[in-house]
Amino acid sequence: MVDQLRREAGPALLINCGNLTQGNSKNDFEVNRRILKTALQGYEMMGAEIFAPGNQELIYGRQLILSLKESVPGGAIVCANLGGAPVPGIETHRLLEIDGRKILITALVDPDLEKKAVHGLFVTDPIPSLGKILKIPHDLALAVLHFSDSKARHLLREHSGLDLAILGTQRGTFAEAEKINDCWLLKNNNHGKTIGCLDWDFAARKPASHQIIKVNREDFAADQKVANLVADYEVWLRQHYIEKEQLQASHENQATIKVPYIGNLSCEPCHSEIVAAWSRSRHAQAYASLQKKCKDFCPDCLPCHVTGSRDHDKEGFISPAATPHLFNVQCEECHGPAEAHRQNPALPYGEKIELRTCTICHTPNTDPEFSFDDDINLVIH
Repeated sequence: MVDQLRREAGPALLINCGNLTQGNSKNDFEVNRRILKTALQGYEMMGAEIFAPGNQELIYGRQLILSLKESVPGGAIVCANLGGAPVPGIETHRLLEIDGRKILITALVDPDLEKKAVHGLFVTDPIPSLGKILKIPHDLALAVLHFSDSKARHLLREHSGLDLAILGTQRGTFAEAEKINDCWLLKNNNHGKTIGCLDWDFAARKPASHQIIKVNREDFAADQKVANLVADYEVWLRQHYIEKEQLQASHENQATIKVPYIGNLSCEPCHSEIVAAWSRSRHAQAYASLQKKCKDFCPDCLPCHVTGSRDHDKEGFISPAATPHLFNVQCEECHGPAEAHRQNPALPYGEKIELRTCTICHTPNTDPEFSFDDDINLVIH
């Protein structure tokens, strides 16, 4: 697909806007390093010129960032406002000459990131960094902004000089570019499921056209090298978790792990009819559906097929060995942890089910036909 787009577009620039890793800094570091390595090797095969690491990479700290360059030896890794000791392989910007024109590319991350776990790194004010970079002669100045929508708009309203900005952090896409001052703002972060294609009019200093192209799994399967890369990752991932499970199971203190989620078997004595109704639902087969696809260890899929996943900032499912009672999408995934209710049934229990309860997992990408008003009837009790 990328080769075809390059053939049709002529001279082109391929940018990866980061945020490829999963969850938060409490998650498995080795898994996220492997995710990053696999993804970047794939982009390297496609000839990507720029990688702009985002908040999801930076929260893992210096160790993960240091591993980036070995994955993309041919491309540039840019981030303008990382402070402290220089990180080898990370550039503040890259100036490329394409078809006789100078393209200045940088990336900025939210300074509020330093309030989170950024091990061995800290983030500086992006404005002075951007000001220095924009003094470099160029025909087009482009920045990947790892900010919220509102912060990005504020920056572009208050500071001029950029021609094009791409939102790398906020989920979703813009069908059309939005003009703020003299800069055009785009958003195309859709978990790698879309490619944003922009044709830039240098004379008018604006997009000549912009389209969002959906990427299907079949597109990757058609490229044998990329397909092999993904297959190797999935084999490694499964083996990694099997070994991790074996190690956890061997620890004598395994049985002492306590979580506030009790599982449906503990709910059944008092709520047998509700649990019976749940057992007939697709939620009760959520984990089995992953196993059929050999995705039961996939960190991108697993959180929506178990109860209380830590990837969703909950304190439930840890691993099959540690929390075997939390497979599938059980009552507590929607209603909240029930340990306190079990200890004292008189306590109020049960979070209200709202649209946002479901759309954490039933997204337009994972379940495009989902309708809250219709589908809630399948699980209501």
